[in-house]
Amino acid sequence: MVAVLLRLRFRVLANTLQRNTVQLVAVILGAVFGFFMVVAAVGGLFLASYAPEIATQAVVVAAGSALVLGWLIVPLLFDGVDQTLDARRLSRFPLRARQVMVATFLADAAWVPGIATTLAALAGAIAWRTHPEAAALAVVTGIVGVATCIVASRLATAVAGTLLRGRGAVRVGIAIIIALVVIGPILAVLTGPATAGARGPRRPLAPSVTAIIDGFGWSPFGAVWSIPGRIVLGEWAAAGAAALIAVATLVLLVVLWLLMLGLSLRVRGDAPVRAVGAGRLGPLGWNPTTPTGAVAARSLIYWFRDSRLAKQLILIPVLPALMLLWWQLFRVDGIAIAIGPVVASLLPLSVFAGLSYDGTAYAAELAAGVRGLHDRLGRAIALLVIAAPATVVIQVVVALVIGRPGDLPAMLGLALGTLLVSVGVVSVSSARIVVPIARAGRNPFSAQAGGATVSIVGSYAVTGITGALTIPVLALVIAALATGFALLGWLALVVGLLLGAGVATGGIVLGGRMLDSSGPHLLERLRLIRD
Repeated sequence: MVAVLLRLRFRVLANTLQRNTVQLVAVILGAVFGFFMVVAAVGGLFLASYAPEIATQAVVVAAGSALVLGWLIVPLLFDGVDQTLDARRLSRFPLRARQVMVATFLADAAWVPGIATTLAALAGAIAWRTHPEAAALAVVTGIVGVATCIVASRLATAVAGTLLRGRGAVRVGIAIIIALVVIGPILAVLTGPATAGARGPRRPLAPSVTAIIDGFGWSPFGAVWSIPGRIVLGEWAAAGAAALIAVATLVLLVVLWLLMLGLSLRVRGDAPVRAVGAGRLGPLGWNPTTPTGAVAARSLIYWFRDSRLAKQLILIPVLPALMLLWWQLFRVDGIAIAIGPVVASLLPLSVFAGLSYDGTAYAAELAAGVRGLHDRLGRAIALLVIAAPATVVIQVVVALVIGRPGDLPAMLGLALGTLLVSVGVVSVSSARIVVPIARAGRNPFSAQAGGATVSIVGSYAVTGITGALTIPVLALVIAALATGFALLGWLALVVGLLLGAGVATGGIVLGGRMLDSSGPHLLERLRLIRD
């Protein structure tokens, strides 16, 4: 049965790529990108093998932890999980959860990200090539690390996708994803003193290197990658403890994923539609009765009821929490200062191809004769209603936590300027770009073959343009933080607001004109990418 499921998965993949040239090109580009990433990883590990053993250990642990975190975070950001073997789709067939789990795992391992990850993980042996026993052990731990990446990614998206389908899902989902993403570093920081005896005397290292080894090296993210290095360093007890953490992490993830698949396979049919009480129109009731107001109201409803967009709200508390933990580990204020701009760009970036979420429902807007300017303005207002308060609150909290309240004007200038510039950029990009995404009601983290690559490439382009446009504000902020001159901070705030408002206005106007001229063509493209 596992073999049948694998053949089904790759047959669907081949058919999808045959009829969609854009997705085929995206898959090829993704494979090329993966190849260069593997080459870079091999080169970096080869150079690390010439470094002192403690430095090699730091490089391996940091790279391995980043790999696991990437598998957790990237699918949540870019809809990167193929759902051909989604348990909900297969629930009407006599399949066991173990069969679906094995088939899904093998399919992920045999696809581009899985192959690239496996090659990079096995290359860890190169870092310990002068120590044959550790190099051989690195091959085994690399396989365990790859399994951890795939299972953790599938579990995170399965849990979040399931929770986002129900009432109160956003609140519960936030708690679950925070636990999955952040629990490792938290436990590492808390258990650092307790494990001091196992890891032996602290070596004279730079604080950042020590933090990597002591933090991520004891976390579920980095424990498996630290085992060969601990053997080389003579820390046998620490290696045993790290091995227990690594095995326990993988076993726990597998059990939880198996339970999730079992629950999904027992689902029959779709959930009943929840009735809304008479007169309870939500945003449609309190927004102005204008085309702009109607579009804004509909966009707000999407943000909170469409799980494909609501999942982005989960990341608002997760990324700041994770970045603050990194700041706590490394004590680099730049990490904390970047939190505001990251949050400010996160939500706009998630809708850089916003019409893709409408799908063919965009035809109703065309039939109603809504002007492109009203569409762009309404969507921008809805986005700012959510993103602006979140950006301000998070930036204020960050400034207080890191003890730099005097730099708050400069930090707010960069964050709000980034937000407004991002709104202007996505107002243009979403009037031109469409990407294949999951239909409403399906797992919000699913993606067609190549869809994640298209999304990532488009996101990089939007991020690059946004970064280039915010350079004047960034320069003022750097000057204000470096000199401590308060007037420069307030100047950065004013320039950020004025520049951002100008770019946002220009983007809304330009995007509106693009919609007016190409609306029917966009609708046709939306029909073609429906999965």
